[in-house]
Amino acid sequence: MAQMVILLTDDPQLRSWALQWDLGEFELAVFDELPAGLAAARDNEVALFVWDARSYAGTAEGVMRRIRELPSAPEILVLARGDVSDLGLPRENVHQGEVRPKVLAEQVERLLRLHRIRLNSGIVGQSPAIHELISTIAQVAPLDVPVLVQGESGTGKELVARALHAHSRRADRPFVSVNVGSLTESLLASELFGHEKGAFTGAVEQHAGVFERAKGGTLFLDEIGEMPLSMQVNLLRVLETGEFTRVGGRTTLTTDIRLITATHRHLEEEIRRGAFRGDLYYRLKVVKIELPPLRKRVEDILLLAQYFLAQANRKHGLDRKGFTREASERMLRYPWPGNVRELRNVVQSMAVLGSGPYLDVEDLPPEVRGEGETQRPLPMPFAADLGAGGGAGDPLLAHTLLSLASDVREILRRLERLESRLGTAEAAHDAPWPEETPVAEVTPVGGEGGGELENAEKAMIQSCLRQNGGNRRRTAQQLGISERTLYRKLKRYGMH
Repeated sequence: MAQMVILLTDDPQLRSWALQWDLGEFELAVFDELPAGLAAARDNEVALFVWDARSYAGTAEGVMRRIRELPSAPEILVLARGDVSDLGLPRENVHQGEVRPKVLAEQVERLLRLHRIRLNSGIVGQSPAIHELISTIAQVAPLDVPVLVQGESGTGKELVARALHAHSRRADRPFVSVNVGSLTESLLASELFGHEKGAFTGAVEQHAGVFERAKGGTLFLDEIGEMPLSMQVNLLRVLETGEFTRVGGRTTLTTDIRLITATHRHLEEEIRRGAFRGDLYYRLKVVKIELPPLRKRVEDILLLAQYFLAQANRKHGLDRKGFTREASERMLRYPWPGNVRELRNVVQSMAVLGSGPYLDVEDLPPEVRGEGETQRPLPMPFAADLGAGGGAGDPLLAHTLLSLASDVREILRRLERLESRLGTAEAAHDAPWPEETPVAEVTPVGGEGGGELENAEKAMIQSCLRQNGGNRRRTAQQLGISERTLYRKLKRYGMH
C-alpha cells in the first residue's frame, strides 16, 4: 500500500498548488471535510498530514489530538493565521499567515525528508534528543561536508552515518565502512590506501583500499580516535589533496568521497594529551553530531524495546505482545552501559528464551533484574521547582516521583482495604497481605491540595506531552496509564 500525503482544505487555490508538490513515492489525497480526511488517514499509511486551519471554526486542540492519535504517526503541517503555540508544534511545522506556495512546498519537502529518515534509518525514539538528531540529519545529509559523530559505544553511530549517506546526493554510490580501532597500524595503511602485489609478505595480489572502493560515495571511519599519530598525518594529506598512493606503489591515485567519522572518545581531550592532531580534528568536525547515551533519554527505552521485540517476532516467527509493567520498570531503572546495542541484545534474548505473550521480570537477565552490580535504583527525588521547566525536563527524576507516588498510594489502598476488612488498624497489622492486583493508574498523594507529588505528576504529564508532540496515546503509554486515566488527569489539572 502506497503511503499518502493528506491535505485537508476547502481552498481551491491551495488544492491546485498542492498538485505541484514534489512528493516522490507518496500519493496526494485531498479532502475538504475533517471526518473524511481522518477516516482515510486511519485506513492508510500517512507520511504527512497537512491541515488548513485558517477557516476552521472548531477547537484546534481537538483536531490536533485526533491527528496525533493516528496509528501511522504522520508528520503534521498546519496552515494558520493566528497564534498556534498551544498546539505544541515546532515552528517549522506551522505555515503562518498568507499562503506562500514556494515556502509551503519547501516545508512539505522537508517534512517528507524527516519522515523518510524516521522510516528507513532504524533510529527510534521520541525524546527531544532524537527529534533534534533526525532534524540535523535531514539538514546535513544533502550537503557534501565531513561529519564527526561522537557518542559512547552502542549509541548507534553507524546508523547515523548510513542515514547521512542514504539521504545524500551520493546515495546511489558505495557506502564503505571500516573500524579503525580493530586494525594494527600496518593493516590499517593497507585497508585505507590499498597495496601493490609483493608490497609485503602475504601481499599476493593488488588490493584496493577503502578510498578507492568508496570513490564517489561515502567513507565511514569508525573509532577514528584510535588511529595512530603516524597514520593521522597520511589521512590529513589525503583530505587536503584528494591524492594517495597504495602501499608499495608509485602511482598517485585520486579519490572523491564524503567522509564521516565516529569515535567514543572526547577528541578535544585527546588533542590536549597529544594523542590526536588538532589540524585533523578541525578538518573532520565541520559538522559534529553528539549522540546521547541511552540513560540520558530514558523516555526512549520502552519504544526501543518494543521496536526490537517486533524485529525479533518477524525474524523468528514469534508472537510476543510486549512487556509487563514490572519488567518495563526494571528496564527503566537499569543504566544500560552498553546503550542501544545492549538493549537490543537483551530484548532479542528475552523474545527467544521467554515464555508467554508478555515478557516478565524473570525473562530479564540478572543484571537488569537487579541481581548484578550494574543495577542502580532510580535516584530519590529532591526538592526542586517542578514548574516552568525547572525539573520537569528530567524524565528520570519525573519518573521517580510518579513511581514513588504510585507505590505510596498503593500501600495506602491496601491498608484501607485491610482496615475495612478487619475493623481496626491494629488488626490489619497482623493480617495476611491481600492478593497482588495491578495498579490501574498513578494517583498522587495529597488529594486535591496540590502537594509536592501532585505538582510532580502535573509537571511530568506536561513534559511527556511536549516530548510526544501532544500525542495523548503515546503520552499515556509512556506514563504507563490508560488513555482514559490520562484524560481524567488532564481535566483535573485544567490541561484538557
